[in-house]
Amino acid sequence: MEFTNRFHVPLPLEETWKLMLDVPRILPCLPGASLKDTLGENKYLGSVSVKLGPIKLSFDGQAELVRQDDEQHIAWLRGSGLDPKGRGSAQSEFSFALTPAAAGGTDVTVTTQLQLSGAVAQYGRGSGMIAEVAGHILKQFEANLAASLHDDAPAPAAPAPAPAGAGLPAGAMPRPADAAQPAAPAAVAVSTPEAQALMLQAQAVLAQAQAVLAATQQALHQSQRGAARQAARPKELNMLSIGLKAMWSQFKMSLGGLFGRR
Repeated sequence: MEFTNRFHVPLPLEETWKLMLDVPRILPCLPGASLKDTLGENKYLGSVSVKLGPIKLSFDGQAELVRQDDEQHIAWLRGSGLDPKGRGSAQSEFSFALTPAAAGGTDVTVTTQLQLSGAVAQYGRGSGMIAEVAGHILKQFEANLAASLHDDAPAPAAPAPAPAGAGLPAGAMPRPADAAQPAAPAAVAVSTPEAQALMLQAQAVLAQAQAVLAATQQALHQSQRGAARQAARPKELNMLSIGLKAMWSQFKMSLGGLFGRR
């Protein structure tokens, strides 16, 4: 069976040509394909898997770049593989041809001739399905390749600083860099005798204020204790009065009993 598919690469023709010939570089972008080893110049060992409806086909084999035309930008490749489950084999010959795209970049046309043998050959009857799946895989390959090229692109360089005086009116003189903002006031050094004397006086005033504060707190504490004693004194006098009255009543009763006997 033979089918043709196309995809686009966002690079100029010559850069795309070098990229398509770099199999280890582009193979990871192909869904279901993996590179296992390099057997020699333009020979590669790998595997590929593809799903056709509910059936998943896998082939382990090798691919080889047979011929290339650098002037026409066409390359021919050959591949073969065996199904690991023993269901058959596949033989393929395909080519890719590059042409400049009108809107920029490069268009790639892939022509594939595929032969299946063994149990997997029954899927050859549905060549339309295989061509559709191949087209879908190449669309994914196109997207993956474009994404990898975007990731490999160098970051844009930072803009160069504007020269001194850029954007100023003609004849205006640029201010020096250290005059862009007012300088912070410097700390006043306390090194003169007058300043030292003033500092000592301030420290003495602070010590006196602390002593007055301590004396005030002590007086307040004593005043609170005196108030508490004054509040307790009427209670003490009241208890003494009650005691004296009781003693006087007892004394009067004793006297009354003594005179009553006589």
